[in-house]
Amino acid sequence: MVLEDYKDLVATVATIVTIVQFLSGIEICFKIAKQGTTGDISGFPFVGGVFSTTMWLTYGWILKDSSMTVTNGVGLFLQVTYLLTYIRYCIAPGSWYSVRRQMAVLFSVAGVVLYFAFLSDMAMDMLNYRVGLVCCMASIIFCASPLASLTEVFKTQSTECLPFPLILATCLVTGLWWLYGIIIANSFVQFPNLIGCALSGFQLLLFIVYPSKRKGEGAEGRTV
Repeated sequence: MVLEDYKDLVATVATIVTIVQFLSGIEICFKIAKQGTTGDISGFPFVGGVFSTTMWLTYGWILKDSSMTVTNGVGLFLQVTYLLTYIRYCIAPGSWYSVRRQMAVLFSVAGVVLYFAFLSDMAMDMLNYRVGLVCCMASIIFCASPLASLTEVFKTQSTECLPFPLILATCLVTGLWWLYGIIIANSFVQFPNLIGCALSGFQLLLFIVYPSKRKGEGAEGRTV
């Protein structure tokens, strides 16, 4: 059996796992709604989620790939819902910081809209290349974002600051889409997911090297 024979199976599993990963934002939104404010939670991951899913939805439409289209169509709906929830609770009465943060999010959304307005005038072959390139960069940045915490990991010799479920899900999702990229022979799908899988795999290795609790903490997280 050749790898192409597993195309539908890989696409189905990749779609399901990716949508499950997208659903992780529900917990954050419930937390925001429960406390009645966004607090210290950043809204830029939601902006990035809207941008990334829109780009991949566009690329899936260009390729006429139903798996990519369905996956990112569902993802876009969820990310827009998360972003609207964030904006709803972003402003706290009398808080200039919250107002500035909401304005930053709104300007980011406006930037995404203007970018797609710019893409709309491109020829199909140029659109295919540029959208694919942007998808590559967006995926790599998303997968590499937890690396910003590595300094803290090495300093404390603990992986407590790393989101293990998200990293594990990212490794699985990118691995599946990398395999799918090989099957459909598309480098824009292959390379960013291969890099993402490698980066998340490296972060998973840190959980083996370093404990999830800082040195000097007991089983209940109290300083000994």
